[in-house]
Amino acid sequence: MVVFLCVSGILISDLQMADNSEQYIDKSSPEGMRYDQYNNVFVADSFVLLIQTSDVYDTKFLQALLMLEEEAKRLDYVSGTISVADLLKNANGGVLPQNRADIERAVSSVPAESFKSIMPDSQTTLAYIEIDRGISTDVTEELVPRVESLVANAEFPPGVSIEITGTTPYDVQLMDVMIENAVMLIGAAFLFMGIVLCILFSNMRYWFLPILLLLFGLVYTFAMMSLLGVKMGNGAIAAFPILLGLGIDYAVQFHARFDEEMRKGNSIEESNKITLSNTGPAVLYAMLATLMGFFAMFISPVPMIICFAQVAIIGVTCCYVSSLFGFPALVSILKYTPKKESEMPPNVILQEKYTHLLEGLVPKVIKGSFLILVVALVVAFSGMHIDPSIPIDTDDSSMAPTDLPAKTTLDKVQEACGSLTEFPLYVRGDSLRSLESVKWMDDFGTHMMDIHSEFTGVTSPATLVKEQNGGEMPTDQATLNAAFNNVSKNSLDGVLSGDNEAIISFSTVILSFPEQDELKSEVVNDLVWSEVPAGIEVYPTGDFDMYTSLMHNIADTKDTMTYLGFVLIFVFLALAYRQKEAVTPLVPIVCVVGWNAVVMVLIGMHYNVISACLGSMTIGVSAEYTILVMERYLEEKKRCSNPEESIKHSVKKVGAAVTVSGLVTASGFSALMLSAFPIIANFGLSTVICVIFSLIGAIAIMPATLSLVGKLGAKRAKAAA
Repeated sequence: MVVFLCVSGILISDLQMADNSEQYIDKSSPEGMRYDQYNNVFVADSFVLLIQTSDVYDTKFLQALLMLEEEAKRLDYVSGTISVADLLKNANGGVLPQNRADIERAVSSVPAESFKSIMPDSQTTLAYIEIDRGISTDVTEELVPRVESLVANAEFPPGVSIEITGTTPYDVQLMDVMIENAVMLIGAAFLFMGIVLCILFSNMRYWFLPILLLLFGLVYTFAMMSLLGVKMGNGAIAAFPILLGLGIDYAVQFHARFDEEMRKGNSIEESNKITLSNTGPAVLYAMLATLMGFFAMFISPVPMIICFAQVAIIGVTCCYVSSLFGFPALVSILKYTPKKESEMPPNVILQEKYTHLLEGLVPKVIKGSFLILVVALVVAFSGMHIDPSIPIDTDDSSMAPTDLPAKTTLDKVQEACGSLTEFPLYVRGDSLRSLESVKWMDDFGTHMMDIHSEFTGVTSPATLVKEQNGGEMPTDQATLNAAFNNVSKNSLDGVLSGDNEAIISFSTVILSFPEQDELKSEVVNDLVWSEVPAGIEVYPTGDFDMYTSLMHNIADTKDTMTYLGFVLIFVFLALAYRQKEAVTPLVPIVCVVGWNAVVMVLIGMHYNVISACLGSMTIGVSAEYTILVMERYLEEKKRCSNPEESIKHSVKKVGAAVTVSGLVTASGFSALMLSAFPIIANFGLSTVICVIFSLIGAIAIMPATLSLVGKLGAKRAKAAA
């Protein structure tokens, strides 16, 4: 294991990070390929400088701004810059005005529309550093520290502040925070689990062994992610505390059973044999049942959810294997001996009281099993009924830390200048330079501007041609070709590629995601009636389409994932056990899924990109605890023919261990609530609630279900006799 640990450390260095769009759209889908084609061909990245000063028209400020631009233009892959200084310089015959009178004269000669995008008010201005088209994200990211250095070293007058934002600076900062956040969450999860384990598991010698084995499993998980090409993203970050919480549970179960066998006077070898032959398969079945819930997530079209499932499956499997082989090896090397009574800490009395509480609780649960199940299932089915009505939050502000500098600056820019997220339509077809095609683009763009007040402007091959033709659409192909030849290459490349790809891009006011989605639906419907020329296809694309489609993808598959999880775990239990008790874990699982929805409504929680998989994840988590109880019940049933006595013994033997596992798991999950990413923090609260309900399901609902099944079996046997 140590050798594999060292090898894993080397493999981890190749672990890759997922960029923002990779987490929300499947790049192998038609939509994903169009998204990449649009960004690679038509989108020229740019850095936005938000500049605040007491006087935008101060000559010293303008001179310093021009000098900064000249330095930026010397950087590789920078195609140009745009600022208020450039406008004034061009309006003054190529020379920057040197006094207030010349500046005012230059300002008056520039159309007001030209200032709109770069000067929201007299004390705020924007400057753009434009990057060449076709430059990869990796190369653009390398420019970020160089631009930051230029800005930091620029000699502006006192009182001038400059903040950098844009897609690339935002993504770079987000990536850095994502890595820091992952390290922090994993560290917090280990700390919380260590504290809880130290308190609740202190009656065991070497109580820290589960944490040590978990550490092995975690490193193996990172290595397997690297080998399998699973990238680190928000889904992976959310999955790590989940797999840590579940992974430590396996070692806890092995440890508890081994200590129990050692206290019977067995040798280490014999105790290991009994533990592995009984607890090993039980934990394996519990793990496989857990994986059924995660496998159900693969039907989601959202890459973030699939990444969550992949990391959880890899991690849980690695943690189980680490415990299966590592625990027997460690206790053998350490010559394990159980703690004596004199070595027991004071809190063991509390654990003994809890065990006695379980012993007293089980008979009452058995006695009222029918009523308990009726009430539990009524509440559960009520929750499942109202679950579809719980809103899905896809607000982009919840997908990044609220205090991320580039995000804060981006919000300021949008507040000042309006939305920076354009709504592009990707046009594909033959002869897009033909008069018929360009005229249709003009008619459609003009019509959309007339009927949709949300649009503030439109750019397309048609708008560029009209600018070169006195504001009128050419009436013949020759005039159109001449107009195309007069358009600057840089401008034309932003909307037209060859003869078969073009973009119609609408600028919009600031819209919420539901408003964006409604607008997109209306435009798509308008396209149907717009008489698109034969051979031409038009699709929404870009971030506008990605985020609105994300909302639909989550809503369309959320419930399906849950139902598929139920089907997979039912099939698994039926095939694995092939007896009437096999389906009993489904009852508490259904209860927990339904209870989760009720609590979400009561406390006003919403689903988000990650918590949309809560239903199928709950199935996996709940299955583990209920199967452990059922496994011990089946083991006790072989020794005792009385079902009720078997239930009492099984809950007494594993109830405390399951509770310790659950609380340790919940403590690991609770680390998610410390995340700087709101979607992960909210998911953390959801998972803690899920674990608490899963414990209730295993300790109360599962015994009631087994009791009812036992009573029905006894009645049938009696009737048959």
